[in-house]
Amino acid sequence: MADFATLDFQRSLSAAPNTVFEALISADARAIWGAPGDGFVVEIIDQPEAAPGLREVSRVGPAGNPYVTVNTDWIVIEAPLRLVYAETLLAEGETLGVTLAIAELSATKDGTQLELHLDLTSFGGAEMMGDLQGGWTHALDNFAKLVEAES
Repeated sequence: MADFATLDFQRSLSAAPNTVFEALISADARAIWGAPGDGFVVEIIDQPEAAPGLREVSRVGPAGNPYVTVNTDWIVIEAPLRLVYAETLLAEGETLGVTLAIAELSATKDGTQLELHLDLTSFGGAEMMGDLQGGWTHALDNFAKLVEAES
């Protein structure tokens, strides 16, 4: 049985929309902000330049043992206003969960307003759903710190 949740985040960031957008799609930036918790890492294995229809492959997990494969499928890229992608998490031959992420950015007088909508599906029960929610919250906090430090 699958579990489902929807998360919506709003962040006012003191960075320009182009900077925010680039940090969302850059492999180097994603390796910094994408970790789902302290002591975890994101290792980008294969990322062609982000474009609709292409896939990024990474590994995520504890430092020294990033055992979860993450396939990120880029769906819509409209720089610097909208980004849509899907992430599928796999471990030991099993699909753990899927996230559809929709990021919408708008310029403000002080930088960028980021609206992030996430549709989460967990195939690992309520505990996995909690891990997905906590991971996204942690990653978004890291994302805000990263782009604000660059501005």
